[in-house]
Amino acid sequence: MSSDVSSSGPQVTVLTPEGRGAIGVIRVWGKGAVEAADAAFRPARGKGLAQTPRGRLRLGRIGRGLGDEVVAVVLELDPPAVEIQCHGGPAAQGMVLEALQAVGAGAAPADQWAEHAMPTRIRAQALVDLGRTSTLRTAEILLDQAWGALDRELAGLAARILEDQEAGLMRLDRLIRHGQVGLRLITGWRVVIAGRPNVGKSRLLNALAGYARAIVDPAPGTTRDLVSVSTAMDGWPLELVDTAGVRAADDAIERSGIERALRQQATASLVLKVLDRSEPLRDFDRALVSASHPSLLVANKADLPPAWQPAELPSGAVPIVVSAERGVGLEELSTAIAEALVPAPPEPGAGVPFRSNHVERLGKAREALRAGDAESAIREIEALCL
Repeated sequence: MSSDVSSSGPQVTVLTPEGRGAIGVIRVWGKGAVEAADAAFRPARGKGLAQTPRGRLRLGRIGRGLGDEVVAVVLELDPPAVEIQCHGGPAAQGMVLEALQAVGAGAAPADQWAEHAMPTRIRAQALVDLGRTSTLRTAEILLDQAWGALDRELAGLAARILEDQEAGLMRLDRLIRHGQVGLRLITGWRVVIAGRPNVGKSRLLNALAGYARAIVDPAPGTTRDLVSVSTAMDGWPLELVDTAGVRAADDAIERSGIERALRQQATASLVLKVLDRSEPLRDFDRALVSASHPSLLVANKADLPPAWQPAELPSGAVPIVVSAERGVGLEELSTAIAEALVPAPPEPGAGVPFRSNHVERLGKAREALRAGDAESAIREIEALCL
């Protein structure tokens, strides 16, 4: 896209995500970028930044008083761009930004910098979202899009529709399915752990998370509010949510927790329905198994003698047998969770829609193509490429 920023002078953009980190990366770009960075940069020794060869790292300071110790490098001269690496966190980055703005650099959001730096809007969006991912697998998918995978797929799709509408529709359907994964690359999936009290839900959450996040106690009804933890399985980011055990309760606080648990089950990406393998099945267990949520059935406490057999479960359900106490079966369960959430992962290098407007446009294109209107379908696809 290479937006024209020559009239607005130098711009400064924070490239690292919000929050604390070891290193903050700040980009000064646009007309006058080298001069602005040179005016704010105090070298530890030697000449100023403007007299430094392109690509050479320079140590110095930026900011009021002692300032923050930074590394600066002139990346390009045409168009001009300077990268500054400072300490991570909002305080250090704020000090550097303040100094750069004081010498005339305007603050620009990451989206604006990306549109200036990348040749297409989709690639710019992918570059911005890349900094918001939390796993290597999701970062690799977005990096493919930043290198043009989705652009190429859309161009090929439009050409395919002109050649063969039926084949184009199949290709469009596959792209929309990939979009259901793409929309979760940053937000992740929500996996709710459900069951009656004392079946081991909190212990299972702790075991899957790898540390004691939830309180574990033999007293029924200990968990009364939602307890969540962010983690990843097979490279897919997700939030595990421990909920109150569902049972008939007189306590108002526990009833409130149970109501929240039921709402969470209704909106979850996946529900882990946990049963206690060491106790006879109860009506609540059977009702849970029969509920129609996207789910996996988990039989916990495999370290104790079984009190029931899988054949006793309704609808021929087959549980994954685990012991959250001993760690038995957790690897199998983690694999099953990942496969349930993403049954058909996009292949490496595939085009993957990753924003809601991408999927919405493609949905409109599919409607048009199914109605036999190839021209409208192609217009919707081409609108994404602008």
